[in-house]
Amino acid sequence: MATRDFPYSYTVNAGKVVDKDQKVVIEPDAAGLKAIAKAYDLNGVRALKADLTLKPYRKAGLRVVGTIEATVDQTCVVSLEPFESLVTLDVDRTFEPYSSRPRKIRDLNDDGEIEIDLETLDPPDVIEDGVLDLGAVICEELVLALDPFPRKPGSEFAGGDVDDPEPDIEEDKKPSPFAALKALKEQRDN
Repeated sequence: MATRDFPYSYTVNAGKVVDKDQKVVIEPDAAGLKAIAKAYDLNGVRALKADLTLKPYRKAGLRVVGTIEATVDQTCVVSLEPFESLVTLDVDRTFEPYSSRPRKIRDLNDDGEIEIDLETLDPPDVIEDGVLDLGAVICEELVLALDPFPRKPGSEFAGGDVDDPEPDIEEDKKPSPFAALKALKEQRDN
């Protein structure tokens, strides 16, 4: 996770979290909130607070657990009106220093297929040069949680259902080719 790819940075020395948990509360200043809003095409970020706990993970890694809360201003894709939304996220990520040794993929049941246990943690991200950028973690988690097509609560498409994209367009007034057959059938039945 390269720091330069994210609009906000808050670094910690990963080597200092050795044998006990470390609590970190991060609240970007006004410039940080503005940079995040600009980077992710938001009208604004009113507040952002990350309440995180850094835990030792394996030999030299870290586990980041906690919550992120943000109040963001977005534009509704239906009404084009600005609106405010609250984003609350649970974070549980692991990080390890880069290893030149390739990871061995295990076949859990010896049948030649690789099974993935969805209940386990994701594979660890990389700690670069002994430094973990929690600002990058916050930005990444936030942008992944944002709806790419935000809708203001209560807004609806004009004219009806989303499944009926053109409900207000009148159909051509030409008679159907089957209308003549229907008329002949009705004459015959009478």
